[in-house]
Amino acid sequence: MSWRLTIPVAIALACPPLLAQAQPLVPVNLYAARIEWVGGSPRIGTPRKLTGDRGISSQPAYTPDGKSILFIGRRDSANAQSDVYRIDLATGAETRITATPENENSPTVTPDGRLMVIRWIPATLFREWGPWVYEMDGRPSKGVLPGPDTVGYYVRLDSVTFAMMRPKSRPAVSIFDSRSGTMIDHDWPVATLPPQIIPRARAISYTRTDSLGRNMIRRLDLATKKTSDIAPTVLGRTVHAWTPSGTLLMGKGNRVFALDPARGAVWREVAVFSDPELQSVTTYVVSPAGNEVILISPVKPPLHTELRDRLQSGSSVSAAIAAVRRSESNTMAQRYEISAAALTSLAVEHARRGRGEDAAAIVALVAELSPQDAERARQAVAEAQRK
Repeated sequence: MSWRLTIPVAIALACPPLLAQAQPLVPVNLYAARIEWVGGSPRIGTPRKLTGDRGISSQPAYTPDGKSILFIGRRDSANAQSDVYRIDLATGAETRITATPENENSPTVTPDGRLMVIRWIPATLFREWGPWVYEMDGRPSKGVLPGPDTVGYYVRLDSVTFAMMRPKSRPAVSIFDSRSGTMIDHDWPVATLPPQIIPRARAISYTRTDSLGRNMIRRLDLATKKTSDIAPTVLGRTVHAWTPSGTLLMGKGNRVFALDPARGAVWREVAVFSDPELQSVTTYVVSPAGNEVILISPVKPPLHTELRDRLQSGSSVSAAIAAVRRSESNTMAQRYEISAAALTSLAVEHARRGRGEDAAAIVALVAELSPQDAERARQAVAEAQRK
């Protein structure tokens, strides 16, 4: 369940903007990996690819019986159209569910067996979008909210209440009560990701974000509405998933980490993947039985993510750029997915912090890799420095 202006966020995740809409989509795939428990610690098996390089796949959610997943697929490089698909996990058979003019994101199954999504149209973004109920044949039925609202993610808490993420000027985690029609914000700024129901608790978790990547997994008690810290995230990451036993999973690079909040706040490495297509993994959702996790991973890791990871770990900009140059015999364009827009955003961040030389070094990298975007990057940095 996730959202993005032009590409479903997942991956925040794993789907950076394209350099140009005419370029072919760089595939982002879903994988299923078995979870085994050894001495109370999870072990992640070898992932199997579910989506076969068919465009950008994101926002997976298990059906209640755990036999299938729903997800969002973007298959057309010419536009940002997103639709709901289903994969049978036993056979691998894929079925398209929606084919409307609108975009659908964040698919889940309602208690009565229908489909719930975020429905939106690019032309009216932030004015006429929000959660909708569809029939399972893909026909829109009715809106959930009493009027338009900026909701991009949700989780049903019971028959009348939902936890929702509102990507406004200050992205907030909110509780919506369908009886009163009220929406109340409880914490911000938060990562624009679906809230998670904490196992064996009347509470949800979400990630409160920090500009330096020192994010915090937080808890909202649904009875008292009090918020509290659970644990820091893996540095620079926001997406977490709970196992039914109460262990947290997070992915970073080619690794998966686990943390049991009852035992402390230390993340332990529980899986390392050598597959070149599993070098930027996100652990998105765990099966109802707790024996499987769905991973998201792009075929090529985003260059801006690799640079940001190195910077958050204490590297200088010049050292980070030098490291990605020498990390592979292939060129950066062969090794990484390159987004001029994302690199420019990274440069702007440094400019706003008064780090003009670092911003200039990133702009120089944009000019090298995507010359047609160089002037736009220079202008963006100059504008940031004037503010």
